[in-house]
Amino acid sequence: MKTTKLHLFLVSLFCMMIHLLQAQSQRTIDNPMPTRQVHLDFHTSEYIPDIGTRFDKKQFQEALKVGNVNHINIFSKGHHGWSYYPTKIGKTHPNLDFDLLGAQLEACHEIGVEAPFYFTIGWSELDAREHPEWTIRNEDGSINAPGYDWAATPDTERPTYLWKRLDPSIGTPYHEQIMKQVEEICQRYPDLDGFWFDIYHVAKRNYNSYAMKRMKKEGIDINDTLAVERSHALALKAHMKALRELVAKYKPEATVYFNAVTRIEDVFLFKERLFDMDTHQDLEDLPTTWGGYNKLPLDAKYHLQQGVPAAGMSGKFHKAWGEFGGFKNPDAIKYEAAAMISFGASCNFGDQLHPSGEMDMETYKNIGHAYEYVEQIEDYGPGGVPVSKLGMWLTLNEAADHGVVNMLLEIHEDFIVADEQNLDQLELLIIPSEPSLNEKQAAKIATWVQKGGKLIVFADGALNQDRSSFLLDVGATYLKPSDFQFDYTVVKKDLTTNIVSTPFLNYDAGLMTQTTSGEVLASIREPYFNRTYDKFNGHRETPYRLQDASYPAIVKNGNVLFFAHPLDQLYYTDGVLLHRQLVKNAIRLLYQKPLLKVSKLPSAGRVSLLKQAAKNRYVAHLLYGPPLLRGEVSVLEDFLPVPGVELSLAVPESIKEVVQIPDGTPLPFAQEGSTVKVTVPTFTMHTAIVFKYE
Repeated sequence: MKTTKLHLFLVSLFCMMIHLLQAQSQRTIDNPMPTRQVHLDFHTSEYIPDIGTRFDKKQFQEALKVGNVNHINIFSKGHHGWSYYPTKIGKTHPNLDFDLLGAQLEACHEIGVEAPFYFTIGWSELDAREHPEWTIRNEDGSINAPGYDWAATPDTERPTYLWKRLDPSIGTPYHEQIMKQVEEICQRYPDLDGFWFDIYHVAKRNYNSYAMKRMKKEGIDINDTLAVERSHALALKAHMKALRELVAKYKPEATVYFNAVTRIEDVFLFKERLFDMDTHQDLEDLPTTWGGYNKLPLDAKYHLQQGVPAAGMSGKFHKAWGEFGGFKNPDAIKYEAAAMISFGASCNFGDQLHPSGEMDMETYKNIGHAYEYVEQIEDYGPGGVPVSKLGMWLTLNEAADHGVVNMLLEIHEDFIVADEQNLDQLELLIIPSEPSLNEKQAAKIATWVQKGGKLIVFADGALNQDRSSFLLDVGATYLKPSDFQFDYTVVKKDLTTNIVSTPFLNYDAGLMTQTTSGEVLASIREPYFNRTYDKFNGHRETPYRLQDASYPAIVKNGNVLFFAHPLDQLYYTDGVLLHRQLVKNAIRLLYQKPLLKVSKLPSAGRVSLLKQAAKNRYVAHLLYGPPLLRGEVSVLEDFLPVPGVELSLAVPESIKEVVQIPDGTPLPFAQEGSTVKVTVPTFTMHTAIVFKYE
């Protein structure tokens, strides 16, 4: 009995020590990451000679100085599987004859630049070639490598971003290999700053022999895809936890980041909160060709609200990662950097080092152009948290969530991500059109509405998760999905501002409901018939009937507005301005006391309100840089002056001074009760208005 108690005590003590080790390196909002970062890719083939022969410490340092860089990720091991230091666990690049990693680390530390080590995980060509049993497998047992032409000849052109995917899950030989090499690095470089582990998002499911053995032990039905996804995600999380603890053992204050687990769109990882294993969050996006310029705001808001600092992550490339000789417009880099600061994040821009080891000075001139501006504004972003009385419920349906986000960004209604814990901070909650609520959450929202909270809910967002009935009292009962492919809306009252009086098209039909206690604000017009091979009219949609349908388009039930249509998803795919205007009217109808009101800013402008409580101030960031689609690339080129934007801030604190950043000019303001009004002098690209309080 005594032995058992002693055993339990020792186990508890060990767990406490591990927890403390982890906690020591966890970054917090008031301890943000360095603001001017570079991610220096170095994925280098064995077919390229003379690796690192033109590396020169002074030239490397000069590039960082020209770029105004204070943090750079450097490579210990890249996607080709080669390491860039003398290793006994992995394999050093065959055409590298010195410790390039160590030389870069020394060069960085000499000039006060942090230099975490990049280490590839999910893609490693050498490991996949030498150990095919380590690769992730599809359900049929084949290697998971989408786009790989297994019949290709040696001379066949290879597609871009084509790698075999590896399984680092805990309990696998590959995991053990990684652990040994990371420990070797920790022992070799005791002054290391941290690790940046890459590629965790590439496969939702895994059916290799190790995964099959694990799932059998767990009792997983391999035909249950969601269970297989969850098992895979949790096995990755256990691997990450082991790595985090290993690094903490050698250097508790080191940063540790696992790339791609922050991505909201990778639902199978996001739901299991793999990002909790990170000491901070890097929000990777190349807005020119990946997620676009509306991706960062939601990602930054979510992760900052978790209490963890974040860095926005883009690239110097015209298109995407790994592009030698590709240059983004320097002013576009400056805009992206200003946007990162505006949404409370530090900045990180990707580069790819030439195999020779020589830094491209033109790249660092371009980055330096942006980071010279960041130095002037960086005190007014990281360390702040987003604040608003408007919250968006995260459903993890990308089209629904980002449809709402896109509309809010364009009508300049700043927002936070809502959850069960922050409802009492909100005046208005918007629920996108994906069934995501459980009964407990719906009950909390209902109680909040009874206390005066205001709710907008789109279509299926009001349904339970089996889509059989409404969980929320929207003033109507659910009948069924529409019988039609599309339909039309006629707005009746209260929401008519800038809305046509005749029926307008919805490319997806609304839910069929029966009004109970609600008031109908808009009706549905059905088409005469669906478009089929048997029945059709003209080129496209069948015209609308001349009478309203028996079921509504919009119902108002006290403080609740219900939209029968998934206008969020429709806006995400089709961008109909009438739909956005209708949602704007609904917000204006319910949302009476926003913290920040903005007027006279074009729709391509962006607004972000941060609170820096430690510095007794609110900061309202304004951006204007309309991207233009040229080919497949969204290009930022023309930054026109924006005159006369008007701001109105209503906060509980007493505002004593209003200052424009970056020049520090005091601005006159009018005080009306608890509301401060200010007109912003003409700005180009970015400015910030600082509201100081005592």
